Amino acid sequence: MNKTTIIVLGIFAALLVAVLATREDHVSVGVRKLELPQVDKDKVSSIELSGARSARLEKEGEVWRVVDPAKPEQKYAADESLVTSALDALGELRHPDFVTDRVETHAEYELDDAKGLELKVVQSGAPAIELVLGKSAKSGGAYVREAGKNEVFVARGRLDWTVRKDVKGWRKRSLLSLEPEDITQLTLRSKDGEVLTLNAGARPGEWSVAEGTTLPPNFRLDPGLADQVARQLSSLSAQDFLEGEAAADPATGLGGAHDTVEAKLKDGKTIAVHLAPAGKDGAMVAARIDGDSQVYQLAAYSADALRKRLTDLRDLRLFHFEQPKVTRFKIQAGSATVQAAREGSEWKVIEPKTLPAGFEFDSSQVESLVSWLGSLRATRVVDGTPSEAQMGVNTPAALVEISVEASPPQTVRLGKEAPGSAAGVKEFYARGSIDPLVYALPEYVKTRLAQGLQLFKKPEMPRGGPSQIGGLEQLPPEVRQQLEAQLRARQMQ
Repeated sequence: MNKTTIIVLGIFAALLVAVLATREDHVSVGVRKLELPQVDKDKVSSIELSGARSARLEKEGEVWRVVDPAKPEQKYAADESLVTSALDALGELRHPDFVTDRVETHAEYELDDAKGLELKVVQSGAPAIELVLGKSAKSGGAYVREAGKNEVFVARGRLDWTVRKDVKGWRKRSLLSLEPEDITQLTLRSKDGEVLTLNAGARPGEWSVAEGTTLPPNFRLDPGLADQVARQLSSLSAQDFLEGEAAADPATGLGGAHDTVEAKLKDGKTIAVHLAPAGKDGAMVAARIDGDSQVYQLAAYSADALRKRLTDLRDLRLFHFEQPKVTRFKIQAGSATVQAAREGSEWKVIEPKTLPAGFEFDSSQVESLVSWLGSLRATRVVDGTPSEAQMGVNTPAALVEISVEASPPQTVRLGKEAPGSAAGVKEFYARGSIDPLVYALPEYVKTRLAQGLQLFKKPEMPRGGPSQIGGLEQLPPEVRQQLEAQLRARQMQ
């Protein structure tokens, strides 16, 4: 290689280094850009929407308020998560695609004064961000231009739908700011005058009926159902807001007899939520909170979850045990009896002594059935006092017996079909050892128990192997492969 060639290569290398050191990630020569000031959420003081939507968000201290510019005297609490989401989306607006700079296209893209949504974000120490948002683009996102400029861009992302809201859309919809664990006492007052007071226990989810409450004979409170009321109360969310005449007591029904839920909190405060009488099926329910002039509309199911009386909170479970302490399990259906006993961490069939030829016992199926029975609830308590002969439980169609460490066995006997079931669903009499009441159980319980030994049979591999099991194809590949390998290994055992 001669001297001239070496010099030329050296110059080329130096130029290449200079180009690489000074080049931009995006070529800017001749390319239209939408360059906006950086968004600092902590410095944003207001967000204004006008044109296609009208709303103004103002930060007061650490709290956001939303106001209708036409009624500036009425301010409402804003959902801060919506504000944060909108500002995050604005900050994510990077390198939108340039479309055109012809002003005559603004109407076509709904970026003109007639249809455009004008967005103005004010933050201290930086220029305001002013944009006009138009219709959705076929390629995704929405058309956008900077206020006062003609250039049109396509802004992909979530900015458009995070800000395209009116005053109601920005309003905070959660009625109360508390956690279920903040509640120490619940008082449920029905429109008919029934009052039920429940006290929270030392541990989350523990509830008891207040002393002095008159209880039906053999009544058992289900603490899980009481806890559901507390959780529903703490998570109440409005579907809409009532104003003017629509919010007046005569219109909502809150002026007459109605249901009320009161909650005492750890800090000594008391909250009371008033629920208007239920309307037509599926209709929203008006609600009001003491100390708050706003009238809210709740979904019917949210209100129903709070309208509980003592009988609605009855414990309808027929077994009470800790599953790890179960030592023996017995099912008797007709003339067939099946028993399994726990040996260490596994279950063994002790009756029948000899399993049918080809029968593969699966210990995990026993655990699954015991778990199912532990959570099983009757549909109702049967009225009256039918005799055992009338119920058919003296010669039961099915019997379940569960032995628990250091406790007497718990039993449930299923008898004849019970009259009075709702919606034509078949139910059967059930008598348990947990109390002397008579319960009704749905037909599927009897049908399942009638399977006897088959309940503990190892599931068969579907044709085509593990890959044919429904739902596996929805799992991540690595998880699916592990499950399929385990199933194949079990099949070969």
